[in-house]
Amino acid sequence: MTCERAMPGGAEWADLAAPHLARYLMAAEFTTGRRVLDAGSGAGYGATILRYGGAAVVLGIDKDAGAVATARDKFTAPNLSFALDDCEKLERVDEGWEVICCFEVIEHLRHPETFLARAGRLLATGGVLLVSTPDRASTPAFVDGRPRNRFHEHEWFTADFVAMLGRHFHEVELRVQVETAALQARTAAVAAVREGLTACNPVAAFAWRKWPFRCKADRGWTRLQGLAAPGLADFPIVPAALATVYGTPRFNVGICRRPVSGDSP
Repeated sequence: MTCERAMPGGAEWADLAAPHLARYLMAAEFTTGRRVLDAGSGAGYGATILRYGGAAVVLGIDKDAGAVATARDKFTAPNLSFALDDCEKLERVDEGWEVICCFEVIEHLRHPETFLARAGRLLATGGVLLVSTPDRASTPAFVDGRPRNRFHEHEWFTADFVAMLGRHFHEVELRVQVETAALQARTAAVAAVREGLTACNPVAAFAWRKWPFRCKADRGWTRLQGLAAPGLADFPIVPAALATVYGTPRFNVGICRRPVSGDSP
């Protein structure tokens, strides 16, 4: 990974898009007709999906001024806006949000529980926080006590993630976003094709891997990976008990209600 922010149309969008989009489409189950805060909205595509999916009002916030400017430039709709704020503190955001979404952001925060406490105070009565993060069981092993991903401050095993959420919300439902067995099979099939081509004619395969020399993305060998490109159906979000039925757990999604009294006004 050379970046951690998913940018539509960017060089790594094809690899990152499916799981990101699937989370926002899942969130529409909760956001129709409601006031929604998208904490860590990045380039703004997710907040826009929620607004066109039926949310009454959507505010996307991000601490990156460039991302906020991009979102404002690319995505416009009635009752859709973007603002600059730090997700960890949320100091510029008023209370009364019926849904707060925070997808693949909490692992970047130095003090994630500060965010959870603040989110609880910002929710309206009966509101819900939707928060997702990678499952540590599916990420590379830590190095010197820190995540291998240099963009992450934290990663959690499922039980630890649920326990952290439970310190701030009385009601926590866990769903799991899986990588389907079908996607894994396609990926393995492309690897097998490459191995077979190399074994049949190593010299020709080597030349194919390097040509044209000007741009790696233009090479046929690289484009072959497109046969295993993930789609929305490859990253379903399902009840935790069904996760292994669909594939391999990759991300945990917490659905949090009823902030604890110590966090709420």
